[in-house]
Amino acid sequence: MTSTTAQTRSRRRAALAASGRLAAALAADALAAGCGAAGDDATSGKRLTLATQIAPDAASAAPFTNALGWTITLSKAHLAIGSLHYFEGAPFTARRPSPGGGPSLLDRLARWAVPEAHAHPGHYQTGEARGQMTQPTSVDLLQGTTALADADAVSGVARSARFTFGAPPSGPLAAALDGHVVAVEGRAEKGDLARVFRARALVADVADDTTGEPSVEGCVFEEVFLDGPGAVTLVVKPAVWLDQVDFEAVAASEDGAPVDLEPESQAQRGFTRGLKKGTAYALSFAPGSPEEKE
Repeated sequence: MTSTTAQTRSRRRAALAASGRLAAALAADALAAGCGAAGDDATSGKRLTLATQIAPDAASAAPFTNALGWTITLSKAHLAIGSLHYFEGAPFTARRPSPGGGPSLLDRLARWAVPEAHAHPGHYQTGEARGQMTQPTSVDLLQGTTALADADAVSGVARSARFTFGAPPSGPLAAALDGHVVAVEGRAEKGDLARVFRARALVADVADDTTGEPSVEGCVFEEVFLDGPGAVTLVVKPAVWLDQVDFEAVAASEDGAPVDLEPESQAQRGFTRGLKKGTAYALSFAPGSPEEKE
């Protein structure tokens, strides 16, 4: 058995064990509640139900410039969501923004010298499972914040997450996605060049290189101790998806309609690599009940 195969199996066993522990904790809590048990211990793994929502980051909602100098304005950003799982383990990687909010010169140079790290079974350990939202749907990120299904969770520290693409796509945009898990349209400009483009990805394009699943491991969950009602927000960053896309070879539109990125082209490969970056998905938690926010 190869080292990679052994690590993959170990990772899958750990993930299954973590999910099993979450299910067991939820079941135990329900049983205790049914028996009239009382307790207020924040470390006991008490059951929680958390609201969940998704939103684009502000940088992607406005025109942004990618690492190759293209200024991009999005007109569509459809995403099929499968499930969200969050864990006690630290995220695999997290880049700190430069003081100006964008990538520093060193960060930009590093993109060319060293590919951005992806989660790897030898580095990212999920630890205890803290929560899961398992109802698939589809959203248009450009419509702003969208409510997702509630998540089942247990109290404890959350630091990282797994994002899963919805395959096959379901929900209100399933027909528009036409079998794809992501569909992005927009205009890219650089000097005198302008391209009206459409970038789409199938489930095979976003499969994890190790597990084969359409998921992104080790995403950052802003560290928090979950101990009461509140909302988990998933912020998705299409600017990361398109950061390494060079649009120069994309055909110019003759009638203003978007032109698809060619399969196996540099542009398409850059796009699918961006979809698999953990830095494109960030989660946070805000305490408080929905009633308190109204």
